[in-house]
Amino acid sequence: MATGSVWEINGISIPCPSEYAWQARRPLDVQGDNRPIYPGIRAMELRYELMSYEDWEVLQVLYAAIQYTGTATVRIPGFPTATGVPFAFHEYSGVTLAEPAISSIFNQQYPTRAVLLIANIVTD
Repeated sequence: MATGSVWEINGISIPCPSEYAWQARRPLDVQGDNRPIYPGIRAMELRYELMSYEDWEVLQVLYAAIQYTGTATVRIPGFPTATGVPFAFHEYSGVTLAEPAISSIFNQQYPTRAVLLIANIVTD
């Protein structure tokens, strides 16, 4: 994880996740030579182990602001490629967000195991 890097949605800083992962793409079909055909979009899942209500509110307010308009611009670590750059943040526009989710509240103060899915990311 790059410490000090700024994660953003629509130009607003969001909490740095505990971990993140690019999601595997499912093949759409198979070509005649038996090679899979993948969609041109990807998704990234941000996971938070323990966060303050203020941080949780940032995610909720951003989601509420775009849930009806549909798309956002995010600044997240770029999809790894063979460019020789091991880690760099990139801006992706036209992405969609799933509603942020939490699984439990710790000590009646902290949301735990929060997840935010960013989808419809064009990386090519």
